[in-house]
Amino acid sequence: MTPLLSIENLSVVIHRSDPGDSGRQIAALSNVSLDVNAGEVVGLVGESGGGKSMVARSIVGLLPPGSRATGRVLFAARPGAGEQVDVLTMDRAALAGHRGRGAALCFQNPRGALSPTRTAGRQLTDRLTTHQGMALGRAREAARELFEQVGIRDPGRRLDAYPHELSGGMAQRVMISLATGCAPGLLIADEPTTGLDVTLAREILRQLRHAADTDRRGVLLISHDLASVAEVCDRVVVLYAGAVVETGPAGRVLRTPAHPYTRTLVASVPQVDGHPVVATPGGMPLLARAPTACPFAPRCGHADDTCRTQHPATTEWGAGWQVACYHPQAENLAGNLAGSPATQAGGARTATQAGPAGPRPPAGPAAPVPAAVPRTVLSVEDAHVVYRSRFGGGGHHALRGVSLQVAAGETVGVVGESGCGKSTLARLVLGLVRPAAGRVTLAGHDLSRIRGRRLRRLRIRAQLVFQDPIGSLSPRRTAADAIAEPLRAQGVPAAERAGRVAAALARMGLDESILPRRPHELSGGQAQRVGIARALVGGPDLVVFDEPTSALDVTVQAQILQVVAELTGDESRGRVFISHDLATVRGFCDRVVVLYLGRVVEEGPVAEVFSNPRHPYTRALLSSVPSLGAGFAGPRLELVRDLEEADAATGCPLAARCPLVTDRCRAEPQELVGYGASRAACWRVPEMPELLRGGGAGA
Repeated sequence: MTPLLSIENLSVVIHRSDPGDSGRQIAALSNVSLDVNAGEVVGLVGESGGGKSMVARSIVGLLPPGSRATGRVLFAARPGAGEQVDVLTMDRAALAGHRGRGAALCFQNPRGALSPTRTAGRQLTDRLTTHQGMALGRAREAARELFEQVGIRDPGRRLDAYPHELSGGMAQRVMISLATGCAPGLLIADEPTTGLDVTLAREILRQLRHAADTDRRGVLLISHDLASVAEVCDRVVVLYAGAVVETGPAGRVLRTPAHPYTRTLVASVPQVDGHPVVATPGGMPLLARAPTACPFAPRCGHADDTCRTQHPATTEWGAGWQVACYHPQAENLAGNLAGSPATQAGGARTATQAGPAGPRPPAGPAAPVPAAVPRTVLSVEDAHVVYRSRFGGGGHHALRGVSLQVAAGETVGVVGESGCGKSTLARLVLGLVRPAAGRVTLAGHDLSRIRGRRLRRLRIRAQLVFQDPIGSLSPRRTAADAIAEPLRAQGVPAAERAGRVAAALARMGLDESILPRRPHELSGGQAQRVGIARALVGGPDLVVFDEPTSALDVTVQAQILQVVAELTGDESRGRVFISHDLATVRGFCDRVVVLYLGRVVEEGPVAEVFSNPRHPYTRALLSSVPSLGAGFAGPRLELVRDLEEADAATGCPLAARCPLVTDRCRAEPQELVGYGASRAACWRVPEMPELLRGGGAGA
């Protein structure tokens, strides 16, 4: 059967026309070939800059200015049709018909793709009327259904919301609805789960799989979430420096990779079972022309003179499995993801967290040494935060009675789904929002009692590392200016500022040559290191990491996590690590707090909570985490549906979604109760083992 999409020897060269950059060119893609069949999900993986998005742009004819493409991008007008048309030769009218109805692209950056002046509902109904010919009334009802399918709460209200009124995860879900609303033959999903929590990401991936299995669409999934790719994709294509290095069955390639580069990708993935990640040194080259040698050779431990002088041909490694390498070797990384101890990052806080690679206690008895009680750098006591409606009355209760303590030298993880209150908690501890009730104490100072200049100076004691490394830096300021910003706020003299900026930069492993660069001249990893240096340079008592690696590819993420792991050994300050990546939290945190609809439902030592979750919500989160290794051990639990906030007004907030719910759960509020070293807000914890073994779910 003719494939829906056939890319044959596609090469893309981009000629740069920047001032001072005359004549420079970039070989974005080099002889890329891949197929996507109707009803098939194909994964496209690799580092940022490897060419993944350029492949997607080639399919819909959206190559950047100055590009020259050779080869063929053949697309079937209808699934199963024998005739194919080359997208690279389409005129403007043909491309207009091809985009959307033929192939639809779900962009990685939803805020950049959504129009800021039109409501989300209007943007979606326009696509439904244009590509599916719906009447306006039917289009609005279909738009509401599409919003509901991607997990948007209160979809009727969100239809009238503008993009700036949506959270990052909500905007991503709107973007997915826009793509699927075109009813395309081929759906191109470019990092569709970036910024989404584990349960929603799992649901989005299920919908992509459903689009292939039920609607017979082809799906090209571009992602750095390798575990998800292994679960949902039929085949996977691995790109490095614009060239395909390995392709084959997704599960086999990602669990027993043959190419050394694929093995480094897999080893860079954090695992929820506690295995630390392995950071690969160096970076991907930016090529001016198609490679004449193996582009991965400078970073490969198996490279020899042949690899450095000749480009390897693509050879068969197995049935439907090809690899471009002179030294392919299958390695089962699913059961051995710890890698070399010399390059491990993370998971080394204590022996119990680090596992086999962690530090071991000394042999024999040791004289007890009285432990000094660490000072508390942050205390949140019964805090409530309410966001009032724009038109007065009502509002959104973002936090409900949250309490949290962080000691110097301690790293506390905060996890939960989108909308659970994680970002609001970060804003609360930084003094950017005031609690409607409760108290926040930072470095011994009650934030509610401080105003004006004293509050601004106190905020320097708590610093934030943002989710978007490029967007968090001013485009008009150099890296040096960005790092020095907290020091200027403290009134540090210029001469001292320069020395402290250089020291902070060296601690991040960056060369001083990047100091005069602006954000657009930095890679994502460099920008995030600059952001971390900015947070640390003023010597804060508390550092809040808000999803610091979610926007980075797996290899750069591993390098940033290595930096974060080194910071966790600093006993002078406390750290709050906010993330929806539970595997990363397992590797770096001492304690973890689980939030649901603004409430703490479980908290305790990270090793205990992750190995023996007491609350059904925590167990459901861990059950949703995809893994290339063993994954979450123990009985799994799946929530039955999403809910509106109104459902949580009385009783347990999880009652509407919990498969173990009873009438008592719906009627009685749940309080945190101690179970061992952890606490959970669920009265059924004592009988949970029996329930998970197959007992009744209650009345």
